[in-house]
Amino acid sequence: MASVGESYPMTTTLSVKGQIVIPQRVRSSHRLKAGADFTVITRTNGDIVLRPVKTRRRHRTLAENLLALSGLEVETERVAARDLRW
Repeated sequence: MASVGESYPMTTTLSVKGQIVIPQRVRSSHRLKAGADFTVITRTNGDIVLRPVKTRRRHRTLAENLLALSGLEVETERVAARDLRW
């Protein structure tokens, strides 16, 4: 694994869908898997930092996470997004 302060000067491209590819060397050295969550940090100097989130999601879907964050109870059965009442 890379030591603190070590960097990998590599280039990647932003897709039309707004996605970037993290180079294989970096994914391997940091043990990143598909579906990993990241915190995006923007700095005043223009730098953009992606920081892996170490904790796993409590809920299976984004909708369930948003409901939990808003303080609403998340039902254990699956509910279609169109059936949610706000």
